[in-house]
Amino acid sequence: MIRAHHRTGVDEVRGTEDVRRLLDLLSVAEDATLVHRDTPDNRVWVGVRGDRGAMLFTDVGTGSWASLGEGPRRRPRYAGVRFPTHCEIPVADLAKAIEEFLATGERPTRVPWQQVR
Repeated sequence: MIRAHHRTGVDEVRGTEDVRRLLDLLSVAEDATLVHRDTPDNRVWVGVRGDRGAMLFTDVGTGSWASLGEGPRRRPRYAGVRFPTHCEIPVADLAKAIEEFLATGERPTRVPWQQVR
């Protein structure tokens, strides 16, 4: 289970339908912080702007990683965190990455990443 903290409250994400509901919510709320119940040392921040979104993953072992996409050229801010440039990916890919994080509690392998320093 993932606990999703966003502007309008907290939701529990347990499956694919919950991920879809969360992304629909993020189209309005724009961002959330996700915490996997089984791996509390990992954190994920996600944001959505229209049909694009971004994910930032951090853990104590590997550091911080952001999704790698084509834009934007300026550093966006999601969930109170400044993301690197070129971090936005299609929302459909973001959904797959969130579903993988839900299943594994680890950094998803379904999207490309860039290390954040």
